[in-house]
Amino acid sequence: MKYIKGFDSIRAIAVIIVIIGHWGLPFAPKGALDEVITSVVQFGRFGVTMFFVLSGFLITSILLHEKEKHDHSARLVSVKNFFARRVLRIFPIYYLFIFLILLTGDPYVRSHIWYYLGYSSNLLRNKNDLSLPHFWTLAIEEQFYLIWPWLILFVNKKYTRYIFIVSILLGTISQYISYNWLHLPYGYIAVNCFDSFGLGALYAWMRLDKENCRKFEQSFRLVFPVLLFAVWKITPMSGMPVAVIFIRFVDNIISLALIMFAINNTNEFARKYLLENRVLNFIGKISYGIYIYHFSFGYGYLRLMNGISQKLPALSKILLNDYFFYFTKFGCLILVSWLSYKLIEQPIMRLKHKFEYK
Repeated sequence: MKYIKGFDSIRAIAVIIVIIGHWGLPFAPKGALDEVITSVVQFGRFGVTMFFVLSGFLITSILLHEKEKHDHSARLVSVKNFFARRVLRIFPIYYLFIFLILLTGDPYVRSHIWYYLGYSSNLLRNKNDLSLPHFWTLAIEEQFYLIWPWLILFVNKKYTRYIFIVSILLGTISQYISYNWLHLPYGYIAVNCFDSFGLGALYAWMRLDKENCRKFEQSFRLVFPVLLFAVWKITPMSGMPVAVIFIRFVDNIISLALIMFAINNTNEFARKYLLENRVLNFIGKISYGIYIYHFSFGYGYLRLMNGISQKLPALSKILLNDYFFYFTKFGCLILVSWLSYKLIEQPIMRLKHKFEYK
């Protein structure tokens, strides 16, 4: 599908939410502001949900387009191209970063290296002392990629819609079982997140039929405020398993609303200052590197500033000032991620032309 700048803005918002969830803020919000930030950020989970729904939409859009163009025998080439393009986009800095972490002598990564190399670190989420706790989302994404192309490309077209419905139901039911019976964290197994992927995928399928898509979007505009009202009322029950799952569902719905907004927006102000905002588009383009580096980068930057402060004590008040430290850390993370994108990711992605979809 054609490039939509607004999707980069969505990626930027998602990764910023993840960073705030993991780094916190340089000030301590109080009262209503604290409740708003906490409910939006959710330790970065809402940002992760945004990534999952957007991924489900984009990947399914590509695969459905391939399914429409090719007969059954030619779709194996589409699968090959899909995996080759995903490998070129995802693997290089993922494995480079794991190698760099190994060079630091990290004992946890070294003792669990096969989980990280095999994109199965989500299975470590019931253990303590995780060195790369955010890598579970990358493992979930990769496991989704391994399954999804075969389902979309080779299941009979008349049953395609049921793939998305079953995916949403499986994700919802498995979350309830994980939370309520097994007491496992969200994302421990890939199927916990299939509701997010499935909802994005369902919208991609809806867009194949313009009339049905129009009706779906009109219905969505009516249902969306009702769901937000229900969330407001259910907030006091937020610790209950059913409420937790319902709030996750609403996170999915909000993420889908943002995708619809990016595609259908006609408001000039929103287009100029949000969807095509240069800063957000830039952050969105390098968001994969930001996500991979940010967690360990925070600890590394703290060690660096502490080291400089010990050698230059006169600067310690400035270097370790909460605001100065936070925003220079964020700026350096952006710089590192941009260099990674320009010097590593972008040159490798140019090889994608060898695996163009026909």
